[in-house]
Amino acid sequence: MKKFVITISIIILIIIIAFTCATIAYSKTDSYENSSFPDNTTINGIDCSGLTYEEAESKLTKEWNSKHIVITGPLSDDMATFTDFDCTYDIMKDLKKSKTHYMVFAAANHFAKTPLVIQFPMVVKDYGQQFKERVISSSFLNQEKASASKDAYVDLSDPDFPIVPEKYGDKPNAEKFFTDLLHHIQTGEIKFMYEEKDYYTLPKITAEDESLKEYQKYCKKYLSQKITYDMGDETFTISAEQLASLMKDNKSGKADKEAVKKYVASLAEKYDNIGAQRNFTSLSGRQINVSGGTYGWKIDQEKEAEQLTADINSHKDITREPLFSEKGYGKYSTDVGNTYIDVDISGQIVKLYKDGKLQFSANCVTGCKTDGTTTDTGTFYVLNKVRDVVLKGDNADGSKYESPVKYWLGVTWGGQGLHDADWRNTFGGSIWIRGGSHGCINMPPNKMPSLYNAAEVGMPVVMHY
Repeated sequence: MKKFVITISIIILIIIIAFTCATIAYSKTDSYENSSFPDNTTINGIDCSGLTYEEAESKLTKEWNSKHIVITGPLSDDMATFTDFDCTYDIMKDLKKSKTHYMVFAAANHFAKTPLVIQFPMVVKDYGQQFKERVISSSFLNQEKASASKDAYVDLSDPDFPIVPEKYGDKPNAEKFFTDLLHHIQTGEIKFMYEEKDYYTLPKITAEDESLKEYQKYCKKYLSQKITYDMGDETFTISAEQLASLMKDNKSGKADKEAVKKYVASLAEKYDNIGAQRNFTSLSGRQINVSGGTYGWKIDQEKEAEQLTADINSHKDITREPLFSEKGYGKYSTDVGNTYIDVDISGQIVKLYKDGKLQFSANCVTGCKTDGTTTDTGTFYVLNKVRDVVLKGDNADGSKYESPVKYWLGVTWGGQGLHDADWRNTFGGSIWIRGGSHGCINMPPNKMPSLYNAAEVGMPVVMHY
């Protein structure tokens, strides 16, 4: 028995020595050193005989992507089949090391022409977005009545800030499924047993979550504050959700100054209306479409941000209008209201309405159309009221003029206004086309005192065709 064991041991040793010598001898051959595979080589079941590493990578990628993976349900029913994977694989390193890792078998292939069988995982390096979209849009992942799970949350739209419980849904997590599908592609498994419940997404936050309860306390303490803006015919209150975004994330209840600045900037973008397009029906019944001018409201963003920050930090209910750097006549409005001066350039007539009633009406002469010194159009306001002034300027021929007037209502910063013109005998009609003013609105001397007395500094002046 002892001799038998010794004999067997000697045989095994001889075999090991033979394989070792063959392996060492193979490592010195050109077949080992070159960058191609010998005949009778299969990699992951695909014939790669005589191919270079790059050629093998290309063939493996092409044939692997053409495989079919069948998705089966709990009752072994086929639910979907995926192919044309459009994947790239991180396999070059394994290809280049395969002769080393399979040295003994490579040596046997070289000397005895035995098959060289190589196996390694087809590690997915990347995939095409169209392939992913094709997978995650599959019908079994998008059942019409399926609903996603939802976290518990504090309902900021309810003044009591109740906690709305979590909801357990039955909509599968398509992203997780796609990740698992990539694993099947990598391992070459052609059957994918799909269990829907394995892909349900559970809520991350439940109604019993202590952090959610703490947040509810914070909401009740700080987000019940009512900050209301009075915008004339419109009022609005900052919502609890918006108020939360204007506070620091540390749950201190203190205002976040940068967030407040951005919010005030959004208010200005929405409500600033100096020179804005105004489309309205005048009190005389005409449809007016006019833009430009100096009339309107403009929020002082710096001061308003400071005030809103202070309001938030006070935690008191507040109702007010924004802090404006420029204000129109009366309360905030997007139009001109029912008190204004109407300068109708086409009709060559000036009217003044107060509280919706016509208080003044007279013909006028506006800027000269032929000379190009036309009266500006837009929505302006009465800048000033001055008695007994001398108007100075340049005539079209370059000469200077000086015209004393008894009543002056300034309208534009460029020097246009309404004034008496005792050098004219007639007003209205088509005089303005060839014999108009330098831009001002010339008024009959016997009418101008009434207009002057009725007008107020800040009153809107709409000048239009």
